Amino acid sequence: MSTKSTKFSAKIIENNDSDSNKKNQSWWQDNPMTYDWDHDLGPTKYNKKYFNAIDEIFGYGHSLCNNPNWPKGYILENFIPYDEMKEKKTLEIGCGAGLVSSHLAMAGADLTSVDLTKQAVEITKERFKLNQLKSNITQMDAEKMDFPDNTFDFVISWGVIHHSGNMQNIIDEIYRTLKPGGKAYLMVYNKKSLRFLIFAPFWLGVVRGRLFTKSIKEIIGEITDGYIARHLSEDEFSTMASSFKSIDYSYSDEKNTISSYLLGPFGRILSPFPRLKQKIELFLSKRWGWYMQIMIKK
Repeated sequence: MSTKSTKFSAKIIENNDSDSNKKNQSWWQDNPMTYDWDHDLGPTKYNKKYFNAIDEIFGYGHSLCNNPNWPKGYILENFIPYDEMKEKKTLEIGCGAGLVSSHLAMAGADLTSVDLTKQAVEITKERFKLNQLKSNITQMDAEKMDFPDNTFDFVISWGVIHHSGNMQNIIDEIYRTLKPGGKAYLMVYNKKSLRFLIFAPFWLGVVRGRLFTKSIKEIIGEITDGYIARHLSEDEFSTMASSFKSIDYSYSDEKNTISSYLLGPFGRILSPFPRLKQKIELFLSKRWGWYMQIMIKK
């Protein structure tokens, strides 16, 4: 995990921080979510070659749990139920560079894609134009969405709402805009992950000595993307989403990373044993992965 990029500089928060909303929007405008953290792909040109390259970064990273057949199939297909979404009114909150939105569109969803920034909307529109896909792509603050009550059958948001100043507002908006019986598929950062509990405080804080100059929150912020971010437990999220009829939790993490969070610099001892390494990572990620995957039903 690189810590050089400005992507990894988040202020870790637990309570609402609405005063940061404008700065948050400005930060994401300047740092669009392309997953090319250190600009290894060279000058940014939003063409098919570039989109394929950034999709490979995300797709390979999530192939451990959610899309093991990558590059075949849909992105995050073990979490998002694409087969249920054909012709269903579907909203993606936080379209970023448009990867998940593009797969929702290919699956036949009646799609609306929103993002806090003009930059993300323009990038996603360019992707859709290049691939002849359809979606209503618009700039919108998910804390106060301009949709009528009971509009959508599905809401999708991967790794977005935990970056908001007031996450409760977004959850309330998701509830308001979902139809009765509608479902939302969300990912937020897991407070009980190996990254949060072991990698940051122990390996980075104690072994590498960062606790001499930084707090644990500051250390976690250095390995967390965004301007602001929060990590949640199941109990904390359940309290925020108490209006929903049901909540289901699962966990995942990225390929070739979770053993590092547990073993730190000694994680490389598993490298000569790739099958064993993958089994261990899969076991750990499904229990203590950084990504808390949530399905909530209205």
